[in-house]
Amino acid sequence: MIPNKATGAGNNNAANVFKIDFSKALSTAPKLEAWDNSETFPARDVAGATVAKEIFTGTTGNSSKPMLYLVATTSSAPGADWKPASAVAGSNNPNRLKGSTNYVTDPTTPGAEESILFNLGAEVPYDATVPSATEMAHMIQVRYTYTGDAPVLTWSFNEGSEETPSWTEITPGTHGLRYCNSSTSWAAGPYKLTLPASSVVDAGEVGITT
Repeated sequence: MIPNKATGAGNNNAANVFKIDFSKALSTAPKLEAWDNSETFPARDVAGATVAKEIFTGTTGNSSKPMLYLVATTSSAPGADWKPASAVAGSNNPNRLKGSTNYVTDPTTPGAEESILFNLGAEVPYDATVPSATEMAHMIQVRYTYTGDAPVLTWSFNEGSEETPSWTEITPGTHGLRYCNSSTSWAAGPYKLTLPASSVVDAGEVGITT
């Protein structure tokens, strides 16, 4: 389906990009992780289990680094050029993502009907597998704890502006992420990320298939 652009997604100074709402209070600050997806899109694994795919192992072209990076923006905007150069073991904000090895912990613990915000990007090396039907297949996962009734989670992305966000709901298992070139025509495509002849390229824009 035609993707819709997530405003400010990627290595940009934007806080209002992705949001997760919690219907019930959490007990601890939630962790944002990324894992392999072994299912065929749009289906996805119930929970993360492995990080064997190239998007997490990297290639020679990027010194074997995880390609995904994320910053929690609930408390503040990330600043310009916030992409971490390398993954930090355990939790760090921002961080490259690789299962429970490298992840981000939100700086807040949401109460009932509260939310967290984050931004997400991808840095892909010139020698990444092309075409790739599976090596980039991943899922973003939030790990959280609670007492009492389980919270209902609502995932959203911003189609408005950074100053006046307009949130559109994301349905896990139906919608997905598309990492694309800058100045992509989101009404007509093509929805692709062009690899460089050497080094790495950052996805200039990110869309949600809806």
